[in-house]
Amino acid sequence: MRKNILFTAVFFVFGVLLSNAQEVSYGIRIGANLSSISSNDIPKDLEDSRLGIVAGFLAEYPLTEKWSVQPEFQYSSLGNDDKSLNVDYLQLPVFLKYNFSNYFNIHAGPQIGLKIWEWEDDNVIETNFNTFNISAVGGIGANITENFFADLRYDFGLSNIIDDKNIPEGAKGNTRNIQLSVGYKL
Repeated sequence: MRKNILFTAVFFVFGVLLSNAQEVSYGIRIGANLSSISSNDIPKDLEDSRLGIVAGFLAEYPLTEKWSVQPEFQYSSLGNDDKSLNVDYLQLPVFLKYNFSNYFNIHAGPQIGLKIWEWEDDNVIETNFNTFNISAVGGIGANITENFFADLRYDFGLSNIIDDKNIPEGAKGNTRNIQLSVGYKL
């Protein structure tokens, strides 16, 4: 039932966006992630944050002069510094963006991630991760020129990313991520 409502809402939003297609702008972005897995089940000596990359594509659909919707498709490396806690995702964030001026904006929205890689080594204990990661993301952005921009975001994981089927006591963990990126709008 909830999936049907979600799919209906997504198709409605994209239908409205496509009706304003003449004003759409597209772009690319690349940056750095400082991420970690927040969990009581991870030993203290494995809690160091991982420095990773983020790269992707975006489209911005204006709704009014100040408001727009910005879906993105990106690669993001997440997890902790210890290799057994490294996991990479393809992510689809969808932001509602408010432009204070031609130079500054805030944006927030949901994000779903699809796991595409996790560290595997038969010689050490490894962590298995769930296929999907759902997050809430918020950020601020600055337009440096008409085409170049920068943004700073915080990503708060809402879903448990640790696959605990093989752990008798279970395990829980959520992603946390600070992201700084630059981009170019075509």
